Formats: sequence, structure tokens, C-alpha cells
Amino acid sequence: MSKHIVIVGAGVVGTTCAQRLSQDGHDVVVIEREESLAREITDQLDVQVVSGDGCSLPTLKEAQLDQADLLLAVTDSDEVNMITALIAGSMFHVEQKVIRLRNQNHLDNLPELARNWPGKTTAINPDRVAADRILALVHVPEAVDVTELLGGKVVVAGFHIDVGSRLVGKTLAELPEMFPKYKLLAPAIYRDGDAIALSGGTALHADDIIYFASIPEGISNMLRVMGQPVDKTPRVIIGGCGDIGKMFARRAIADGFHTTIIRRNLPEAEKLAVEFEGALVLHGDILRDDILLEAGIERATTFVAATNDEETNLLSAVLAKRQGTDRAIALVDNPAYRAVAKGMGINAVVSPRLASVGAILRFVRGTHFEEVASLPQEKVEVSVVEFDEHSKLTNRPLYKLGLPKGAIVAAIAVGDEVTIPGGNDVIPPGAKVVIFTPTKHAEKVAAILEAQ
Repeated sequence: MSKHIVIVGAGVVGTTCAQRLSQDGHDVVVIEREESLAREITDQLDVQVVSGDGCSLPTLKEAQLDQADLLLAVTDSDEVNMITALIAGSMFHVEQKVIRLRNQNHLDNLPELARNWPGKTTAINPDRVAADRILALVHVPEAVDVTELLGGKVVVAGFHIDVGSRLVGKTLAELPEMFPKYKLLAPAIYRDGDAIALSGGTALHADDIIYFASIPEGISNMLRVMGQPVDKTPRVIIGGCGDIGKMFARRAIADGFHTTIIRRNLPEAEKLAVEFEGALVLHGDILRDDILLEAGIERATTFVAATNDEETNLLSAVLAKRQGTDRAIALVDNPAYRAVAKGMGINAVVSPRLASVGAILRFVRGTHFEEVASLPQEKVEVSVVEFDEHSKLTNRPLYKLGLPKGAIVAAIAVGDEVTIPGGNDVIPPGAKVVIFTPTKHAEKVAAILEAQ
């Protein structure tokens, strides 16, 4: 299953992809034009690094692009990424190209352009993925992490277990008795920052983060049983409102949320007031108490810190919690900052980088993989896999699939019908399946499923 993968751009997304893919055993070459950054990647990662321009033929030849199974063009320039993909297809005959695009015009134009390019070119937009993750979090009160799969038919939600929670001391086998109306599966538990091995006798501890997989109604029912309000219209304050904040604001207004936007730059605030007629737009600094109070922070159900500065996001989220908001979500990519966010009282962090890596991994795993998402610390991978009509893995009990220990089938979808399965259930031909896999076994699981 080892592939030759060329990554152009050693920014946050490129570096993270290189690290993850090399750990999975792939042959990775990184192209980076800044020599200091190229040297840094050489010292940190077990990958080949080529210093040069990703649009340069000699540089691409040195990276052996002609032998590549996949090109990832993830520089900060949409234009460079598009040109690199065009060269890779026309000159080096690379069949599969994934490029990072942020400009909406480029995203809109790519399908028509790519029809005339050799091979297949697919765009990912980290901002859109992050905005979707924030919206999913707002829809599930108290969750620290939420991923929607299969167009929202399956929700994967992680919850922090407080000391006084009814879940403390309960075993996984006892959970169905607590939430009998809808079937829930708990396919992952994080303890002390690591994913632990699960069995029916696994007891929940305070400070664990438990992940549930279910249909949306199942998650909502679980919250009601736990005494959480799920029918209250969200009141959202967006601090900063850069590209990700704008995407989220559009979705929030469309979903009927009470939406307030705070922007420090006056001309930008005036533009936002025209663009988002359904929102209240305030001019001010989100690190000032009086601005948050003017925005109604004590009545807000969620504060989203969405500036382009991670320190500002962390500090404003802490301030918003102290001022009375129910929940604070911060955009944070730096792993060190993400690790301390919980101790600062921040309810959830969203990493555009981590979300992007999951979107890219589906192109590496294989043709049957339709979606891939990484849980925090990249210890667990969640995938949506399509099973062929003639697959040898269908119509046999799940416990006989031969998946490695820790890999769990969390949901089976046939058309619009979703089942949360047990070990004796079978996968019907043509079904789409949600699978939780420890990251260390991801390639092994991919090999089994691709051989179906």
C-alpha cells in the first residue's frame, strides 16, 4: 500500500500531512522554496526535502513527480497550487492531485477547469472544513468535538466527563440502559490524552473524553437524559470574523441563530454590517470587557474566537467564559496551545490544520474511502467506507471481518436508513460504513477494505 507522495508547500498543513503520511509508511517528498523552512523539515521529519519552487520543472523532476501516486499542492497561494496541479497532470502524468484553495472564485472555477486537465484534480478548503466543524459543535451543546458524516446522517460527538457526571463509574455495557430510546455506540475514549482500549467492562472516569456515534436524534436524546437543553435557539457571538468566521456566520444566520459579530477594524466592520444584514455587527476589540458586555456575552450560548491570531483566540475565549457565556470555542492550530486550552476553561478548540489533514487522507487511503476525519491528538481516525455490491466482506458478522483490535464499525447506512450495529450484525452489499480505527492501524484497515 506504500505510495510515492509529493507535497508542495511545507506550511502547517503540508508539514502535518508529511509527518502523518511518513508515519504510515509512505514515501514522502516535500518541496519548499524557503530554505530555512526546508532545513527545519529535514531536521524534524523522516522525509525527503527538495528546496525549490513547486512550479519549476527541474524541482519537480528532482522530487520524482513522474513516479508519484499523489500530488498534494498545499502552499498558501491558490495560483501556485493550481499551476502545480496542471503541470503535474500534463507534464508528469500524475493521475491524482489534491490542491488547497481558499478563494471562492477559484473553488467555483476549478470543476470546469479541471475537466480539461489530465487526471483528476480535487480541491480542499481548510476554512470551509473548519467552519463546518464549528457549526456542528454549536448544534451539540456541551460537546468538545463534533464530526458530522454521511451528510449529517451520523454524528460523532465527544464529551468531557465532569467529576459529578452520572457517567462516572458506568461501564460501556451499562450505557444502553441509560439511553434506551436511541441506540448509541461509544467507539472511542480518551484518557490522559491518549485513546484507550475498549471492552464492555471499560468503566468511565472523571476527566475522560468519551465519543458517541449515533443518528442526530440519538445524540439529542442522550443530552436530554443528561439534563442538557437542546431546543434553545443558539445565541452566537463571533469574535474577529476572518474567512472562517465569515463562513460560519453565513451558516449560523441561515440556521436562524441570533448572531453577533465583533470586528476590530472599522472599515471591515462596516463591510460586514452590509454583508450580514441578519447579524448585529459591532466595532471593537474582543479583548475588552466592555465590548463583550455590549455584545451581550452573558446571554450568549456560544462565543467563537475566530481571529487569525491564536493567542487572541485563546485569551478572548477565556475572557468570554469569565463574562458569563455558556460556551467558548477557539480556532487553534498550535498543538501546544490546544493542549492547554482545556485547563484555561475553554470548552472546545477547532484546528483548521487537523480538519484539512482528514480531508486529504481519504485520497491516500483508497478508492472506497469517501470521508476521513481525525480525532484530537490524531490517535483515532474515523472513516466512511463504501462496500461494493460484490464485496467479499458483506453479509458476514462484523466480528468476522478480520479488522485489527480497536477498529470498530460504528454505523451502517443503506440509503437514508442508518443502523448502529452490534458484533453480530452484517454489512449489506452497497452499504456505507462508519469505522473508527486507531491511527497506528489505519493503513492495515485500509488494506483490508481496499481488497474487498
